Amino acid sequence: MSRPIVVVTGANSGVGFGICQRLLCQLTEKIPSDILIKPRNLFGNSEKNVREADQFVLPCEGITLIMACRSVQRAEVARQKLLRILDERVEALRKGSGYDGHAEYFRKNVQIKIHSVNLSSLETIPKFVQELEASYPYVSHLMCNAGIAPFISINWPSCIHQLLTDPLGAVTSPIYYLQTWGEVSQDGYGFTWQCNVFGHYTLYKDLYHLLSSSKYRYDSRVVWTSSLESKKTYRAEDWQLKETHDPYGSSKYQVELISAELDRRVLDEPNASKRVRHFTAHPGVTHTNIDLNLINPLLHYLKHFIFYLARWIGSPNHPIALDKGAVSVVWLSIISLSTLTIFSASNKGSKDDPLSNKSGSRSGVRPKLKFAAQTDRWGHSCVGVSEIDGGEKYSEEGKALVDNCENLYQGIKVARK
Repeated sequence: MSRPIVVVTGANSGVGFGICQRLLCQLTEKIPSDILIKPRNLFGNSEKNVREADQFVLPCEGITLIMACRSVQRAEVARQKLLRILDERVEALRKGSGYDGHAEYFRKNVQIKIHSVNLSSLETIPKFVQELEASYPYVSHLMCNAGIAPFISINWPSCIHQLLTDPLGAVTSPIYYLQTWGEVSQDGYGFTWQCNVFGHYTLYKDLYHLLSSSKYRYDSRVVWTSSLESKKTYRAEDWQLKETHDPYGSSKYQVELISAELDRRVLDEPNASKRVRHFTAHPGVTHTNIDLNLINPLLHYLKHFIFYLARWIGSPNHPIALDKGAVSVVWLSIISLSTLTIFSASNKGSKDDPLSNKSGSRSGVRPKLKFAAQTDRWGHSCVGVSEIDGGEKYSEEGKALVDNCENLYQGIKVARK
């Protein structure tokens, strides 16, 4: 049986660590609880168009988890922490009533490996891929999570204004972070754009032969991580985001367009027996240390409390804990893809379906979706689904972005020879 071989970029900290933690803990169960999550806005009959290749085989007998990180030292610390968490999870299940032995069997077949890659330096990617080629027969999942948030300070007047006029928005999608902009990478591209967009595109292309290998009999999955702060603030000609003052939000918006366009191209080949699917997910609001260089520790912990307050008053967008912020990525990684029949143009929505038009019917095109990590006020995880801002309006832009990335990538391949 083919066991998953999963690559997670930026796996040593933040949401990347949460993805590793949640995925490992979920697979200790024969039927992971995450596959039982049913996003309320996801319409469609999951019994239609079921392909064997759509499946993620459960119970999962084992996994190879590849932590793709810049720092091997920090990754090793994180690896040991993951193993401790996993062992505690297995022990808790072992002591539970009705224990079936699966968790211990799965644990024996878990391998967590570390390989170094730095997306801000494209020359590190071929070496990383060569290491994977020499060590693994295929890659089943690629989690495009690593990236930078180039925040340098807070615009306090803007912060106070948003807190007074839109307090929930201020702690959900803040508009008061100031960012560095205009930076260029050592490879000559927009720095934030390369770290958050093109580095992952290059990695995906270099890994394509492993992702598409028939040695893994099911469809491989590429999950691109976006953000609640995703928005377009750039001009079309500035697609490397050198001139926009919000390169972070714009880079996340581009990730959504590129992921949707790549998956559209895959689905337009209906007779393919093996596919490399692409999905977009975001972690909602999680509590990380990203703001410690912007505010003092007291405000940092006060912000943590306010996140819980926002959740308690009804915000679904505050998972807060890293493993809860990973639920949308992990859900997309282990569900049967037949669940996502919403991608079929034949689906029909209801008047209450936010992805339907005013008449209650679909437009005859696949909606461009992103999946969100959410919780109820008590912290129970769920997955939200919404359409990418702009919808069909920016389909041509998504095509142009993929074409631009592909042209650059082909030029890089020629230069390598």
